[in-house]
Amino acid sequence: MSSAAITLMVISLVVLWGGLAASIVAIVRRPDRTEWPPGGELERGPEDRPDEPVEHDT
Repeated sequence: MSSAAITLMVISLVVLWGGLAASIVAIVRRPDRTEWPPGGELERGPEDRPDEPVEHDT
């Protein structure tokens, strides 16, 4: 193997494993939210209301 190939392999491995390590650190520092802002759960579209007909643009 030439020195250029080894250098490129080392750089690519550092980028790959460094990105994995950075994403793990980011997930550990900022886990999923436990609370969400109010709203959203009551906002329903017409397809969620079975007693009303659904009208589609065709």
